[in-house]
Amino acid sequence: MSDLSYRFGAFCTRVFTTVFARKHVSGLEHIPREGGCLIMANHISHFDPNVLGMSTPLRGRCIDYMADLPLLKIPVVGPILKSWNAFPIDRTKLIDRASIRIALERLNAGRVVGIFPERGLRYGEKSILGGAELAVGSAALWQMAKVPLVPAVILGSDQFYQWRNLFRRPLLVVRYGPILAAPAEDETREAARDRLVAAIRKLYAEVVSELNPQPHEFPQCPQERFAQR
Repeated sequence: MSDLSYRFGAFCTRVFTTVFARKHVSGLEHIPREGGCLIMANHISHFDPNVLGMSTPLRGRCIDYMADLPLLKIPVVGPILKSWNAFPIDRTKLIDRASIRIALERLNAGRVVGIFPERGLRYGEKSILGGAELAVGSAALWQMAKVPLVPAVILGSDQFYQWRNLFRRPLLVVRYGPILAAPAEDETREAARDRLVAAIRKLYAEVVSELNPQPHEFPQCPQERFAQR
């Protein structure tokens, strides 16, 4: 498994966002330098994998993303994602055992696995940032793998849907939080899920308090971004 393509893509994304965004990346010190680790974040745009993973090579780590199966079947896009070590999850299945097996194999091999547990793009009240409940299954892999988990928050990546924003240098935030210890033997999935949600919401509250985003900088769906003048 080679990380060369990933590192090149991450470098290009860092350059792009440095030029076309007001970028704030923090908390990289929380990502372990070695050993299996999960990273879970909110999901607001199709650019999130690039944005979330653009700086992890500076920490010596690359993220293997669990990607929705249809994305990996798209010409050009699919091969690129696979070259970045992404692997598929079939969300039409209640439990995709093949995807879980691959994730566990990579975690056991000391890799970092990235997951967007909201199962799709989410905004406002439908997002965990806005108070929506996260499916309890989101903690299942964490519970099985028994590895540390780094929570993360992304804000501003959805503004890239509106290309003229590139000339306005929109706010773009990626914040990694302190490591959450692997679930204890007697910790339920509900309790583990609640720990994850609380950590992500705490990071989000910190970002809002410190950076004071303007109303138009909070997450919006692609259709709303496209419709803006």
